[in-house]
Amino acid sequence: RTQGSMSGQISDSVPEEDTKRPIKKKINKPQAHAAAIQQYAAKLYRNHDGGKAGLANLGNTCFLNASLQALMHCPPIVGMFLGFDIGQFQEAKRLRDREPMTKAVARKLRLVRCFIDLMRRIWTGKYSVCAPKEIVGTIMDLYRAFQNYGQHDSQEFIRCLLNGMHEALTIKAKPSNAVEQSTNAESDRSSAADAEARGTGRKERKRKRKDKLVEYSLVSDLFEGTLRSDVTCENCGNISTTCESFFDLSLEIPKEPELKRVQRERGENALPEAPQPSMFSMITNFVGLTSQPLALETLLHTFCTSSDLNNANQYRCEACNQKVDASKVLSLTRLPEVLCIHIKRFSYHLYGSKVGRQVLFKLQDLDMRPYLHPSIREEFVSTRYDLYGVVRHSGGLSGGHYVSCAKSHVTGRWFLFDDRSCQAITPESVASQQAYVLMYVRKPDPNLRRQLSRTLLAAGAEQAVDKEEQEKTNDTSDEVPYLVSWYWRQKCSYMSQPGPIDNRPLFCCHGLPLPGFAQSRLAVPIPRRGWEKLRARYGGGPAVRADAKAGCFQCDLVETRSREKERIMSLERRSARKGVDGWYIVDETWMKSWRDFIVKGEPRPGPISNGNLLRPDGSPKKGLHPAKHYRGLIAPVWRELLSIYGGGPEIVRMKISIYAPSYKPPPPRPSSSQEGIDANGEGEDSGQEMGGEIDRRDRDRDMVTEEPEGVEAEAT
Repeated sequence: RTQGSMSGQISDSVPEEDTKRPIKKKINKPQAHAAAIQQYAAKLYRNHDGGKAGLANLGNTCFLNASLQALMHCPPIVGMFLGFDIGQFQEAKRLRDREPMTKAVARKLRLVRCFIDLMRRIWTGKYSVCAPKEIVGTIMDLYRAFQNYGQHDSQEFIRCLLNGMHEALTIKAKPSNAVEQSTNAESDRSSAADAEARGTGRKERKRKRKDKLVEYSLVSDLFEGTLRSDVTCENCGNISTTCESFFDLSLEIPKEPELKRVQRERGENALPEAPQPSMFSMITNFVGLTSQPLALETLLHTFCTSSDLNNANQYRCEACNQKVDASKVLSLTRLPEVLCIHIKRFSYHLYGSKVGRQVLFKLQDLDMRPYLHPSIREEFVSTRYDLYGVVRHSGGLSGGHYVSCAKSHVTGRWFLFDDRSCQAITPESVASQQAYVLMYVRKPDPNLRRQLSRTLLAAGAEQAVDKEEQEKTNDTSDEVPYLVSWYWRQKCSYMSQPGPIDNRPLFCCHGLPLPGFAQSRLAVPIPRRGWEKLRARYGGGPAVRADAKAGCFQCDLVETRSREKERIMSLERRSARKGVDGWYIVDETWMKSWRDFIVKGEPRPGPISNGNLLRPDGSPKKGLHPAKHYRGLIAPVWRELLSIYGGGPEIVRMKISIYAPSYKPPPPRPSSSQEGIDANGEGEDSGQEMGGEIDRRDRDRDMVTEEPEGVEAEAT
């Protein structure tokens, strides 16, 4: 595709990335500690030549290219992901979960790695074109809908990408009271308003505030908002309130009856006047070929206007216990850092069509305050957003092409990305685009950012002063510093509202420090006085000193259960190939307690209690049935459980029947490989399979040499 001749076009002298061969050489990024990684990320973040690379179309991947360009130019996304240390995250996740990573999570974590690698290649400024081969292959591997290089929807891809990365980066933590109350202040206010509407009061709030594991991730901190739905029964007046999270808002283009309802419920300000159209537009509007443009604020007001639930969409009222007519009103109770707005341009009535009505959107200062719930509308500090990405679709319902416009946060210039092509455009040209997906970023509060910078600088200055005083007085007793998570420090640098201090990444899901957290790249040490100032100003926590005792008994128990389960499964797989030589009878009551310990996390069982199956003289009791009173174990599993838990006595039979004659199995053959299984049970499998294959080959060779002379070579 030939490029235009605009003066702002990217020069062809920039080297083009090789799109024919996979890129083996990765960017040289420092891995020593978090500070070096953040310096490298900050260098890319401030690169004036970065963010101007096009993406090669690998076969109907324009939807993916346009979406990635819009995402990878939002400043919070760029800053947080460029400095994201995925290796340290994996190590912390292993220490926190104490369980092997599942294949599904590993595949989605590969998607995050591909996303970060592509972003770093784009922001180095060394390439004019990058080939997103890795991320395309990973998306096709994760989601079958995107296979076979077909045409797909850009908004659907963005949802799948964000959900996949959210599931890969999810952290389960036990929230402290300070962090939970502060981070969920907005949702707490909405919950209080909901409880007041339902008349339940404090009891319901206490029920919802039980200490339980909360899930959060980098993706949810950037994109997650909260949507509140109030359904009012027209029969009894009962109000049912629910809140749910969202990563994007899907807005419909309203028709005339809906616009009249918006004007009636939300006032004249809900329908801002559109600019004066040209003479040609006036003629086409009068004829009916086109419609008058609508403002994005009108779509948002329509989204928050009440809708009727009647006829086939009747609502089942909890108070009336029947289906009744009702009205539903939506509002926002929590605003995301990055607001992704999807304009529904495709209708599927009858044959389906595309809605081509122009939607006018602001490039700066989109105010989201009118769409918040009235009970919390005045408590938000920053509700204004600036536009950083636009995805446009040209074509119809059966096919088309996607391009994107993105703004550089370094230079403030807008660029049009059409697959491989990248050229500068004016803001007026961006505002005239027929938008399909809009990426807004919340504007930071200057006062809050200034206060945060002063406090962090003061904390660093106090640390330097303390060191100087210790050097002057020859004081070797260093004061133990406090720790702040690198994650919260990064949020302070790149997000408009970092919120309270969040040290949850330093703790396991049971609220205890992770092993080696003080020496890891998860934390930043600050002096005690600096910590006290930070916490007094921003709240949050929990407080953790660098010399805090690490380790958690419950986490160690989780790891023990996981290793024991893998060990037993490995022994069963090995014995299945060798065959069974006798069965060891075990009491089902003890087996159930062991299964509950492994699967459900119940208390650890005591010694094996086979005495419940026998009389005082050693003979089995009457009326015992397999699977109800006892079970059979193979010899390796029995020896493993006996070495761990002890107990007995030993009951061996040739078949799984306690009334069968006693059987004395042969002693186990001494073998070094028998004790060489690792914790995952994968140490000797491949070697044994190879040894078995060699034995089969030797056996086949002996059979061949003993064949009669009359057998021909082909048959042999």
